[in-house]
Amino acid sequence: MVSRTELIEAIKKHQRYVLKQPGGKRMQLRNGNLSRIKMSKISLDDAIMPGSNFIQAVIKDVSFNFCDLFGTNFVEADLEGSSFVRADLRGANMARAKLRNANLKGADLRSGVMIVMDAGRERRVKRATDLANADMEGSMLVGANLSEANMSGSNLMDSDLSDANMFAVNLAGADLTGCNLSGAKMKNANLKGAKLQNAVLSGTDLSGANLRNVDLNGVDLSQANIANSLGSKAVAPLPDDIRDLVNAHSEWLSSGGQQGKPLNAKGRDLSGMDFSGLDLSAACFDDCVLRGALFIDTILAMASLRGADLKLARLNSATLNGARLNGANCQKAIFQGARFGAVEQRDGHGHKTGVTWHADLSGADFSKADIRNAIFTNPKMADVKMIRTNISGVAFGDTDLSGVDFEGANVGAILSGHLPDHS
Repeated sequence: MVSRTELIEAIKKHQRYVLKQPGGKRMQLRNGNLSRIKMSKISLDDAIMPGSNFIQAVIKDVSFNFCDLFGTNFVEADLEGSSFVRADLRGANMARAKLRNANLKGADLRSGVMIVMDAGRERRVKRATDLANADMEGSMLVGANLSEANMSGSNLMDSDLSDANMFAVNLAGADLTGCNLSGAKMKNANLKGAKLQNAVLSGTDLSGANLRNVDLNGVDLSQANIANSLGSKAVAPLPDDIRDLVNAHSEWLSSGGQQGKPLNAKGRDLSGMDFSGLDLSAACFDDCVLRGALFIDTILAMASLRGADLKLARLNSATLNGARLNGANCQKAIFQGARFGAVEQRDGHGHKTGVTWHADLSGADFSKADIRNAIFTNPKMADVKMIRTNISGVAFGDTDLSGVDFEGANVGAILSGHLPDHS
């Protein structure tokens, strides 16, 4: 294990290597631990650092051009203004990273095949590059290879993605306002619920793309290919009665409870409805049928979903702090990047009461669900089923898991800050 002091010395030697000064040495570091490190205005160009851990690091205006960063972990790292020109970022985890004004021109962000130890045996696993909820406003991604990358809920406002390879990329709920996507290859991309105001998609290949719940009014689609795309015409909004409930709830939240009223849909069948991006804090969905419903990037803090049927629902990047899901059916649902944290209660004057309301998942069934990169902060998890659940990259922290059934789940892939070697 390389010590922190040795790491810093290796970085110094690499600077001399880049500047062609005496005593310089190219950095070659595999699976290095640089979590929470702080760096700025240095060059790590051409460094070899596969599988390294940069969790919550602060790395501003640092150059990683032409670097081997295969399988690196940049979860919640601050990479503002950094450069990754033609860097190898295959299989990197950049969920919730800050990449404002970063330069990823020509970077390789495709899936990466990694060697994972499972029950003492080596197993090859294809791992998609994860940029879910990343802040990439103003980033340069010209010609980048983002094929099959997960960029759901990411902020890409005013970014340049012209001529990028974005085959089957997941941009559900992403903000692409003002983006230059001209000439981008977006065949089979998922853009459901994405914001595309003032975006340029001239000459873009959108064949087979999912454009449901996307407002294309005013979007430049000249010479774009939208053949076989889904929902290229605006989809129907929520039913009037449900929309009225949502609007009243929004008014209740914004007025601090003085106007409107909280949403109460107890027992209703809301299957397939799209609530993506809404603030539904403290809403009641008890005993609701929500099969296939969309809650992508939805705020459900303190919401009640007790006994709800959420089978096949999508809750990518949803905020479920303090939510109650007692006895909920979450089989085959998607909770990628969701947060199951706590809410600190305040009184009527906004003052802290000292009472913390933890999420309650007791008795919920997450069998065969996809909860990759979700964050759990001590929720109640008695009698929870996670049978054959995909928990890769999940941060459980100090959560009590003694009552959870993990039969058949990939427990070896829980986020630990380290990634296995690759070949």
